Amino acid sequence: MSILIFLLVSYLFLCYSLSLVFNKAGIDAKKGWIPGINFAEWAKLIGRKPTYALWLLFPIVNIFIFCGMAVDLTRSFGRFSFGDAALSVIYAPVMFYLIGKNNNDKYNGPVLMQEKEF
Repeated sequence: MSILIFLLVSYLFLCYSLSLVFNKAGIDAKKGWIPGINFAEWAKLIGRKPTYALWLLFPIVNIFIFCGMAVDLTRSFGRFSFGDAALSVIYAPVMFYLIGKNNNDKYNGPVLMQEKEF
């Protein structure tokens, strides 16, 4: 039962931190609270198609997709250090909260598009 409570609280914290990040990126913060839409908007922020978020529905694969999306979102805000990537993988809501509350972090555009141009 305690694992279920932890997962529920973690999801609510993820939605809150995504709403902060979306607000910084110029997206309506309410979209961070709508299940499914929040992951589709997250995929758009990093430069993927919104349908990429459907991979999160498949067991085992979703772990790798979620971690990759978390690191890419962190990099989209100009945070490229190993510690930032590690925190994104270990507990993404904390990293997104830190990005959302830090006034120095600016959204630099989809990181995957920047890599293609490079």
